[in-house]
Amino acid sequence: MKRLQVLRFSRLAAPVTILALAALAVPTALVLAGDIVNHPDKLEFEELKYDPPGPQDYRHTLKSGVTAYVAENRELPTFDMSILIRSGSIYDPVEKAGLARVAAHLIRNGGTTSMTTQELDERIAFLAGEISISIDDTRGNARLFCLSKDIDEGLDLLKQVLQTPVFDQETLDRYRGDILSEMEQRNSSTRGIEIREWQYLMYGDYPQTIPYRQTESSINSITREDLLAFHEKYFFPGNFIIAVSGDFETGEILSKLDTMLAGWPDHELSLPEIPDEIPGPTPGVYMIGKDDVNQSRIRLGHIGVKRDIPDQYALLIMNDILGGGGFTSRIVRRVRSDEGLAYSVGSRFDRPVEYPGTFRAFFQTKHATAAFGTGLIIEEIGRIRTEKCELEIVENSKAAFISDLVNPFSSKSMMVSTFAADDYTGRPDEYWQDYAENIGAVTPDDVLAAAQKYLHPDNLVFLVVGDLEAVKQGSDKHEERFSDFGKITILPLRNPMTLEAE
Repeated sequence: MKRLQVLRFSRLAAPVTILALAALAVPTALVLAGDIVNHPDKLEFEELKYDPPGPQDYRHTLKSGVTAYVAENRELPTFDMSILIRSGSIYDPVEKAGLARVAAHLIRNGGTTSMTTQELDERIAFLAGEISISIDDTRGNARLFCLSKDIDEGLDLLKQVLQTPVFDQETLDRYRGDILSEMEQRNSSTRGIEIREWQYLMYGDYPQTIPYRQTESSINSITREDLLAFHEKYFFPGNFIIAVSGDFETGEILSKLDTMLAGWPDHELSLPEIPDEIPGPTPGVYMIGKDDVNQSRIRLGHIGVKRDIPDQYALLIMNDILGGGGFTSRIVRRVRSDEGLAYSVGSRFDRPVEYPGTFRAFFQTKHATAAFGTGLIIEEIGRIRTEKCELEIVENSKAAFISDLVNPFSSKSMMVSTFAADDYTGRPDEYWQDYAENIGAVTPDDVLAAAQKYLHPDNLVFLVVGDLEAVKQGSDKHEERFSDFGKITILPLRNPMTLEAE
């Protein structure tokens, strides 16, 4: 028997976890009901163990060579399919930044060789289905959802969208206008400014910033010929990984997927290399004036690591304790709970697969308390690097991660999507089977070592977006000023259409 650990359900899929644990725990609780205890801390439960499924049981290789993860699900008469497409806006030419975004929209909304956009939309609506195309920084995704009785027609419509888009010029011109109108408002949101300028500070003119370098010129330069070339480069079966779940027989759906991809020309894909070595910004305080807001946004951090480092599990636990674990994490408790300075606050290690991410701590507060709150975060970064965490705190963090293990497999659709995403990013098959053991092996010494290795308080970059006069003036109640943290550099607010300094 084991004491129930206090879990922090701060993650997005917490409700799924709660339901899953409740379902598992109820029988034990009923057994113990005869032994009434006088305090919840004395309740005891059998240790719960979840064994996640393995991808090899759902992986199939189609005749075209495409990998498909397939799971039958007879609960509802539906069909859910997604196709991961190796692509991304970080691969756009700088002078045509925004090309991937425009291509994704036009592939779905620019008509096909046999159907206009209106005809396609009407047919999908008649089927009560959905077809969508998206491309983010490092991944493309196509999705089809329909009733299981309409699989054949749904697959045919998806194939037309993916294989034979026409990139209607009128639709291109209209969407270009939408993007330019959206651009005009880029500086109205301090959040947008913060995200954009953080990328510039961290990565400069490296490919990682291309998704944030869309300008009026780059969008206007995108032609129908560019979109046709983009489609030819990325949209072919050899560049797909498929995830399918729904009400069907596996053998039957594999045959249908083979038919869908038959006769579709293949070729090799060559992508530009994304460098691992990032020079990194000069440490110091960077401020951007926005005097029409009543709160400042603050980030502090530095270049971090890629996803699959040897210390990845210790790093997860360390950041969870520092600021990633919700109300029980140290930064959240100090800045939000103890001082009441901010609603949104925390820390994060972004860990992409393709290039090193960043470590960042963040919060939003009144201008006068921005420096004070920043000082509290610096203290917590220093403390986790110098003081070994208590065993109970580490154990509780580990329990929270292990309890979340069910979330990627909470439905058949989630499960095959997880397998496809892992395939796309090169995770080993045994990753999830070994996950609980790897998390469970993390010790307070490991957490301390990870903090000392991956947190660099001497190299911190501070970004402040807000009313600079009020920020510099600070608070009469607190002595902290941003000049205490490094040299202050005032950055101009960029022109929203050209991104040039004004």
